[in-house]
Amino acid sequence: MKLGDRLYEIRTQKNISIYSLSKISEVSENHIRNIENNTKQPTVKTLKALTDGLNITLAEFFNYDDESPVYLTKQEQLMLNYYRRLSADVANNIVELCKNITKTK
Repeated sequence: MKLGDRLYEIRTQKNISIYSLSKISEVSENHIRNIENNTKQPTVKTLKALTDGLNITLAEFFNYDDESPVYLTKQEQLMLNYYRRLSADVANNIVELCKNITKTK
């Protein structure tokens, strides 16, 4: 799959407009369109800004199978999808809860 196709796929799955991604990532709308149309190739720095804006890692961007990262189980992917919808405060609380639950006694 081409980079632009992958970017479009992830952006649309997350229901993020080009305008919103541009504001979050500080990459121009025109440049995002050119990348998605496969007429321009992003630099690593630009791709990192875009994946950060999409709230995914570069590994997740490049490592996929059936639209989900291949290194995560279906259960882990489900949890990750729910986690990404949380506000920063709630996400931090969940992380602390997980730390407390997994402490050995």
